[in-house]
Amino acid sequence: MYETYYIKKKRKRPNLFSSFIPIIFLLVIGGFVGNTLIKNSETKNSTSNLKPGYIQDNSINQNYNLMQNSIENNVILSDKNEQEASDNEESSNSQSSNNKPTNEQDSNNQNAQNSNNSNNEANNNPNGKPVTFDSSVAFIGDSRTQGLIMYNGLKNVQDYSYIGLMVDTAVTKKFVQTSSGEKITLLQDMQNKNIKTVYIMLGVNELGWSYPQVFKLKYKELIEEIRKVKPDCKIYVQSIIPMTKSKSDNDKIFNNKNVAKFNQLIKEVASEENVTYLDVQSALVDSQGYLPEEASTDGIHLDVDYCKKWLNYLKNNS
Repeated sequence: MYETYYIKKKRKRPNLFSSFIPIIFLLVIGGFVGNTLIKNSETKNSTSNLKPGYIQDNSINQNYNLMQNSIENNVILSDKNEQEASDNEESSNSQSSNNKPTNEQDSNNQNAQNSNNSNNEANNNPNGKPVTFDSSVAFIGDSRTQGLIMYNGLKNVQDYSYIGLMVDTAVTKKFVQTSSGEKITLLQDMQNKNIKTVYIMLGVNELGWSYPQVFKLKYKELIEEIRKVKPDCKIYVQSIIPMTKSKSDNDKIFNNKNVAKFNQLIKEVASEENVTYLDVQSALVDSQGYLPEEASTDGIHLDVDYCKKWLNYLKNNS
């Protein structure tokens, strides 16, 4: 009897870890939810102060502010410069009224000097007339001719220059844009222009041709096509300008040996087609026949000063 009673009253010892599991779970869930709510609240508060379109990035904002300050400073400097220019103009006008006789005398002296320079230029010119590069003058050439026109400010001439242009593509390539936006060949454009003089500078892009005689043939065809549309115009063919020594010595195509070979072909074209050959290279090369190193950054294309020398040669020899 005693043993039976003991068995009924006996209880199992409670497991303490099992009792704490629900509490730990609730604490973890509560912490996660609370942290999320706090972050959302902070984000809302931080973004509420931003202007629309403004990027929350310190480096970008600093650059933006620097740019704005730069613009404001430039505006201020511009206004200041305009005011100073206005003051200087008023001062200059005042001095001009006080020194009018002297200025007139200086002007007369300057005009006399310009007249002497014009006479000297005319004397150097084989035709005895100073050359003017207006809308009656056309230039056909590649990127070198582009530099000649650009660096000398020849805005009124007929510009038929194009990067990579050659004696064959000069006839066929449609690169001249009309006022309507249509692209046509230079020959088509020449038909509608009052062109009296044509300068051609081609050959540097053809230095790698395997058959130089084809170059000569195509050059002659170009001249003949020009004469079809402008039979009375004066045509000048220019020598290919040599390379710098550093370029010539290290290039299998763009070197002065090839330049000399093709220049000989151009001379033959000039003789056979009865056009004038202009030895432009003679005004640009050094004593050894190379383009000076300081004349070009890539050994081929001329800088400003040498483009001006080139133009001066054309003025005095055509």
